[in-house]
Amino acid sequence: MSDLDNYWLRKSRISRRRLLGSSAAVGIGLGALGLVGCGDDDDDDDAEPTSPPTGGTTAASPSAAASPSAVAKQKGGVGHFVSANNTWDTFDVDRSRFSPVAWLMGYTNLGVTQWQSFTNSKLEGGIAETWEQPDKNTTTFKIRQNVYWHNKPPVNGRQAVADDVVQFILRNKNGKTSDGVDDPNFYRKAAYQNVDKVEAVDKFTAKVTFSKPDPFFLTTLAGSYSKVQAPEAIKAFEKDYANMKADLVIGTGAFVLKDWSAEGKSSWVRHDKFHEQVNLDGINWLPLFTDQSAQEAAFRQKQIDIFAPTQNAVIEALNKELQGKITETKVFSGNPQAGTYYGGAAPWNNPNLIGAIFRAFDRRSLVNSLLQGKAALAGNIPPTQSAFGITEKELITFPGYLEDRAKEEAEAKKMWDANGGPGLGEIIVDIPDIWEGLYSGGSALITNQLKKVLGNTFTAKIEPYSTITGKLVKQQYGNGKNNIWYGWITEISDPEPTLLNYLQWNSSQPQFQQFGVKIDKVDTLTAQSMAEFDIAKRQETAKEVERELLKAYGAGVHYSLVALAPASPGTT
Repeated sequence: MSDLDNYWLRKSRISRRRLLGSSAAVGIGLGALGLVGCGDDDDDDDAEPTSPPTGGTTAASPSAAASPSAVAKQKGGVGHFVSANNTWDTFDVDRSRFSPVAWLMGYTNLGVTQWQSFTNSKLEGGIAETWEQPDKNTTTFKIRQNVYWHNKPPVNGRQAVADDVVQFILRNKNGKTSDGVDDPNFYRKAAYQNVDKVEAVDKFTAKVTFSKPDPFFLTTLAGSYSKVQAPEAIKAFEKDYANMKADLVIGTGAFVLKDWSAEGKSSWVRHDKFHEQVNLDGINWLPLFTDQSAQEAAFRQKQIDIFAPTQNAVIEALNKELQGKITETKVFSGNPQAGTYYGGAAPWNNPNLIGAIFRAFDRRSLVNSLLQGKAALAGNIPPTQSAFGITEKELITFPGYLEDRAKEEAEAKKMWDANGGPGLGEIIVDIPDIWEGLYSGGSALITNQLKKVLGNTFTAKIEPYSTITGKLVKQQYGNGKNNIWYGWITEISDPEPTLLNYLQWNSSQPQFQQFGVKIDKVDTLTAQSMAEFDIAKRQETAKEVERELLKAYGAGVHYSLVALAPASPGTT
């Protein structure tokens, strides 16, 4: 399965039919959830939906909330999935950075554009049905005339219009709240800075004029968090979006959020005025993400439709026991595993200390012991974006990825001791609670590895993701603090890493301030790539950027691996 045209919704008596208007990603950590039940012949009440896909060797994201082009006419049933529990920041998607929020909004809200195929880097329309680019500095969007907002106040089901798109683009370009205050939580502001002017030419035509050609604007609009919100909803709820409740989520997407709770229990119903057919009557989330035993029991009892066992023995047993009733297809996770430092101040402004920890991580042990082989090594450009990254054959020549583990550990210890590492004393390793919940004992494996190689005491501290994110923004992984963290990082939401490389690693950009590891050559390369329209040249530039980042031991982000979810929906 490699794109949206290759995933299926399965139901008894119906061998194959496609799910329309679903999100194309799941919560933090698993890009696709595992074994997919096919149902029994006597069970017609509930559909047996697939997981939203991530593609065989690609990762998908909530940006791909589009539906396949051809759908069967049968409708009905409720999809039951597992949510990522307490990993939320705000229901203002323009100011969110948490994958479960993007996943939720993928069900409820459309983008201006959206991904039709990650594998082929192909876009299609969302709220915009079509677009034209009469010259390199102009893009005109034709808004679908059969798109309607959910019937919730203050929007009350009105028709979507060009001004909705205009206000969405202006808000993200300006990065200001309604009272005119700059808000650093508009994380994607830099991606809109080439917009010189945006206007509604008529009720259903929005025109964007750029100050200079922008090769990435259409894919920016297809991003995981680039979901259009109604202007009157923002006006009413902007100050209340952190007080999350279902009434605040109003979109034009395939499903209407009816109930929501912070622990992860939620429900949606089909948006009957969605512009294309939606097969499911509704969707339910259950907060079982960290409890494998409860997930397995719920899967067996048909309370959830998809199950991703972390243990190979469980996968083998279920496949044997339920042969012919479930399907299995391995796919990459949407979220690489890594951690970050702030390298702009002591202690992690010493690249050799970062490098020592980078090399002390035994990535192959994590793959084999923690994930039972269901993962691939990842550099700063993970294998989910392989067309733009170096090969694994080259990756394993860089420190941190060497096959000679003894050499890696000896060099790590030498770098650590020579640069004052022993004097740092105890080092706290923050671990997200849901990561440890899914990979029980993973924190001990990581801290024992680091202690064995470097000698200091490394102590795991289990924290909510919201706490870890708050520390990132405040540069508390570094800048006088010697703590670090490890877990899932933001999902891959674009098959091309060029724009993210610029936003994250170019020292002129706001996101760079979280890492602070300035590399002059990376500044030059990423700036050049932002004006490059030749995709082949951007691919080669991205590979050069990755090599420079790896030479700097990840430059503040110690990538390690991308998990391979044990299964996802596929054809049978």
